[in-house]
Amino acid sequence: MLSAHFSLNPKGLLHSTAALLLCGSATLATAQEIQFSAAQVEAGIATYKETCQLCHGTTMANGQFGTPLRGSYFRKKWAGKSVGELLQFTLDSMPPDNKGGLAPEQYAAVLAYVLSRNELLPGDTGLSADPQALTSVMLPWQP
Repeated sequence: MLSAHFSLNPKGLLHSTAALLLCGSATLATAQEIQFSAAQVEAGIATYKETCQLCHGTTMANGQFGTPLRGSYFRKKWAGKSVGELLQFTLDSMPPDNKGGLAPEQYAAVLAYVLSRNELLPGDTGLSADPQALTSVMLPWQP
């Protein structure tokens, strides 16, 4: 567990750049438990453009019909939940006109792309397409 003493200046801003770096590394350390590959992200981009972009938008936050898949709205909605829960939700409900209509690997690839757009970094190991295998892998955002 990372602990640090933070001091605030009179305007309430963090006093030290080191404090900012410590905060960032704590988030990255937690996020490293989530494994997805750069190849999955690339495959996810193609599937997203073909299947998801119409509702969720070109930026994942400008969709006319779907909720944002990146940024503070998305992070708050999924804070404190597991990657397995997010994958299961996606498998059960997306796309709305063809629920469960993609291959499990396509869902995992789209999820890898979504995670990458939420400032998580890919690694060498691919994201499992089995939601049960991901129930103990928690999303890094705090509720």
